[in-house]
Amino acid sequence: MKKNILIGCLISALFIFLAVRGINFSDVIKSFRSANYLYAIPIVLLMVLVLYLRSYRWGIILEPRVKYPQWPLFVITAIGFMTISLLPARLGEFTRPLLVKQKSGIRISSTMATIVVERVFDLLTLMVVLCLVILTISLPPQIFKAGVIILAMVLVIFVVLLLLVIKKDFSLRLINPLLDKLPARFGSIIKNQLQAFIEGLELLPDIQKTLKVALLSVAIWGLLAFSCYLMFFSFGFKLSIINALALTVIIAIGVMLPAAPGFVGNYHYACVLGLTFFGIGEAAALSYAIALHFLQLMPVIVIGLGFLPSQKISLPSFFKREEAGL
Repeated sequence: MKKNILIGCLISALFIFLAVRGINFSDVIKSFRSANYLYAIPIVLLMVLVLYLRSYRWGIILEPRVKYPQWPLFVITAIGFMTISLLPARLGEFTRPLLVKQKSGIRISSTMATIVVERVFDLLTLMVVLCLVILTISLPPQIFKAGVIILAMVLVIFVVLLLLVIKKDFSLRLINPLLDKLPARFGSIIKNQLQAFIEGLELLPDIQKTLKVALLSVAIWGLLAFSCYLMFFSFGFKLSIINALALTVIIAIGVMLPAAPGFVGNYHYACVLGLTFFGIGEAAALSYAIALHFLQLMPVIVIGLGFLPSQKISLPSFFKREEAGL
């Protein structure tokens, strides 16, 4: 885990350097002063709504394994995304499975499968948005190439997950001989974890629920793009909703890489890269990136920290448990 943290921090440091290189910080301060921060209010409200929709969507994915009322589900989701924001290299993704195990006894590997499903739907939605954007405006060639690679990878993952749950016996017959070559104890552990993981994929054959999850994914990313669009007005940028959709995809691709806590550096460089491509000056783009990053992350962190005491566990000890779960 320490290696992942170090790599994430180094990548973030590189992107921070790239984001601020050659920028006049007096121009950044001027851009901050000229912004209209009344738009911060609807953006914060949108982030709360996005968090609620994430919890509702995850509840549908999780339902075949365990069903929670919406409020406890929202609490767990808020704490989960808070730790994703505060821990480097996306180590916070283990938070929700740990909390579900603590409350319901469901194995971590089973709940982790629902997180994988959630991320696959996120990426598929983003790639569909990217395809629509490319039909309307041009994007940096590196974004197009990254999008094609990610789309191919996500489609392969989605098909593999679907085959695992639909053709469970066949998949296990293919995988078990490979696991039998491992030391008996180690192979047995992996078999048990794989069985639990497949159980967490039970949503996928249900077409109705799968479509519902897909529509919620579109709503979530549409609202995130709309928050970018509102921030355009705050800084006086003459950009369209299509630009906001494109910027959302660019930022999402940026934060997929390992990063320091809060995706610092990755987020900002991706945002600056997108805005400068759309004709915004580097100083104004950096001030926009800093403001949007703060408004999108802080509501999630504050809500998650607010709910943490209700779980009767302190943040330091929770992170120790999370590390143990790795």
